[in-house]
Amino acid sequence: MMPPAAAAAADATMEDRAAVRPSLGRTLRGLAQYGHLLRNLVVKDLKLKYRGSVLGFVWSLANPLLMIAVYTVAFTYILRIRTPGFVFYLMLGVLAWTFFANATAMSTGSIVDNGGLARSVWFPRAILPIATVLFNFAQYLLTAAIFLPVLMLLYQVPPAAPMLAYPVFLALQLAFTMGVALLLAVGTAFFRDVRHLVDVALAVLFWATPVVYETTQIPERVRTVILLTPLSPYVTAYHDVFYYRRWPAPETWALAAVYAAVALTAGLWLMTRCEDQLTERI
Repeated sequence: MMPPAAAAAADATMEDRAAVRPSLGRTLRGLAQYGHLLRNLVVKDLKLKYRGSVLGFVWSLANPLLMIAVYTVAFTYILRIRTPGFVFYLMLGVLAWTFFANATAMSTGSIVDNGGLARSVWFPRAILPIATVLFNFAQYLLTAAIFLPVLMLLYQVPPAAPMLAYPVFLALQLAFTMGVALLLAVGTAFFRDVRHLVDVALAVLFWATPVVYETTQIPERVRTVILLTPLSPYVTAYHDVFYYRRWPAPETWALAAVYAAVALTAGLWLMTRCEDQLTERI
């Protein structure tokens, strides 16, 4: 039997969650408190992805490398697009899009597919979709760290001061993607159809984002609509700083910051409001 002093200490550290009012601050404190769990989940996913593989991370480089080869042949020799360095332009958007699309698609099942873990122990449920995003972000960073210097060398793109904006937009895209992932993870827990809707939405959003075309190639009347789509500010910024070697326009900065702030705030708010109901839904 537990000694009285130990029992009193345990009671002092236990929390009656039914009596605690949900708040954004409580969610943020929980994320900070369970930071070790978040880190372990990301590391575990990275190890599982390459476990038993002889080449390991090299397989993650194979897909972008194949895409570069295919796009070079398709756009240079078949479609005969004469835009200088167009494959470099294309890969900047494709890498950023791949991170976002994979992270959001995987986030839809981040909670419902981990029902056993969620029911067995309490921890901030926001950790699950955030861990999924960070897992994909880690792969994106590793891939970009190798391919960006190679592409810059291949297409003779010298370093320029606007490239200093790249980490800022990366951080904003990461925050935006986390917010979207939180919204989708909660939404899927309540409505399983969300997972299927996301697949359709991503297919449409890809062509509504200037990944495989330049904004100057589209009619003026729809250009504003394209530039307002959720991922356009980030892709446009990467094109600006690396391909055009110029600072992004003020509206690009503003949209990227607003989208990131709104998405992350909305995602954390929804998670806070619904967190105590998630276990019943999965």
